[in-house]
Amino acid sequence: MSTRSSRDDGFNRRDFLKGFSAAALGAGFVGSAHAARPVVAPPPAKPALPEALQGFPEIHAQRGTPGFWNQVRKAFPLPRDYIHMNTGTTGSQPEFSLNNLAVYNLYKSRDPRDWQLNLAADFPGLFPHSSSASATFNRQTQVAKAYGASQPEIVLSYNTTDACNLIFAGTPWKPGDRIITTHMEHPALQGPIAWARDYHGVEVVQVEIPSNFTADITVEQVVGWFEAELSKPLPAGAKQYVAFSEIFYKNGVRMPVKEICELARKKYGAYTIVDNAHGWGMLEVDCHDYGADFIAGAGHKWLCGGPGTGILYVRNQGDNLPPFAMGNFFLYGNPFVAPSPNFGNRDWPPAARMQSRGEANLPALFAMTDSLAFFQYVGLADIQTQGAALGSYLKDKIADKWGENALWVQKNPDPRFHTSLTSFNPFAGKDDSTQLAAMNAAMNVVLAALAAETPKIYVRTVTWRERATDTADNRIGFRISTHAVYNSREEIDWLFDRLVHHVNASGLPQLS
Repeated sequence: MSTRSSRDDGFNRRDFLKGFSAAALGAGFVGSAHAARPVVAPPPAKPALPEALQGFPEIHAQRGTPGFWNQVRKAFPLPRDYIHMNTGTTGSQPEFSLNNLAVYNLYKSRDPRDWQLNLAADFPGLFPHSSSASATFNRQTQVAKAYGASQPEIVLSYNTTDACNLIFAGTPWKPGDRIITTHMEHPALQGPIAWARDYHGVEVVQVEIPSNFTADITVEQVVGWFEAELSKPLPAGAKQYVAFSEIFYKNGVRMPVKEICELARKKYGAYTIVDNAHGWGMLEVDCHDYGADFIAGAGHKWLCGGPGTGILYVRNQGDNLPPFAMGNFFLYGNPFVAPSPNFGNRDWPPAARMQSRGEANLPALFAMTDSLAFFQYVGLADIQTQGAALGSYLKDKIADKWGENALWVQKNPDPRFHTSLTSFNPFAGKDDSTQLAAMNAAMNVVLAALAAETPKIYVRTVTWRERATDTADNRIGFRISTHAVYNSREEIDWLFDRLVHHVNASGLPQLS
């Protein structure tokens, strides 16, 4: 029996009991003739909860046209007087996905045992549901097909940090192992790396990425920066890892993941951990083509999947699999069998074993994959191309106003560097660390002014260290996200005009 029919029966019983109470009172069975009950106003009507799953909206305009992207934008609850250009921090969830999140939670609360079976019965074919055991499998399969993986390699995680913690907790680090990383990483990766260093004696080497990433830098140069460290000798029996972001959240540089992973694995036998917080939903990621061992990413940013969602890829085919012991430890083993049958082997599917780590927030994770279904319908490749084109359009405006040197990451002729993140600093003190405090204060005033206007504009700033040896952050930039699914050239034009106005009002000298 579906949840819907059970709910109707409940309403009928309550109506019957109300009628019985009224009849009993009228007959004098309840209460006293000398003390009449006070009249109590009925409670206010409760807001109606969503009752039915919704499919993603169909787009009828010609693909690639402004009309097409305008229809895509209507799928999101962002009002027309709100310009959201900070997707790099958090995205906006489509309305149909928000509806489905509420429905998933409602079904789960009404019938915790059979909620997924009820969904399958009430909404056959809309989204992958069948039984409790296979629904998550189906969602993982959907993600795997979208991002070039196999189902056993996909774990539905809760964010990039959660996935990085699982990776590092499950890796049997030993003294003498080496992690090659960069000095531009997010704390989600920096923290576990420092933990491996402090508690397990792992050597950490930081490749320095130029803050001013000029247009003449090539993929071969970037790969060479990593090979300079990979080629150094290791102690006997030690393992080597490269842990880095595909897109740095600070200055927006995109690393050539495929080339770095190929170098590490084929030439040096090293393993790779990719922080892909900005990948899912922005880029057309192909996990097998990338050749990485682990890819950790967020669902709440560019994928617009909602808070507390993410995707973790764990390579589980091919040769030289990294040693790994289920970072959650929930299904690793038990105290009655020593050592555990899982000790020292990789003969288990991450999708099943790592997914089972306590009570999962399946409603949120399912809603995230609903958002992904919409993105697949729109076209992952088209989203990447359009988002990068919007970023290039913004970069051109910045270069025309303040010169190419205002861009922390200049437009590169190689598309492997292209992203939807733009970081820049229009002030003459851009490369002068003694001016950081003044520029930071001025930028904060600009951000507040943009957020107070109509339309409201949401962007952010980011700071970082120029060199790994610097003792504190000494670089700063505005960081603007241009997401294909809800941003447009018209929004960029408006944002840029208002930003120029407020930068001029700051009184700080500008680049020219």
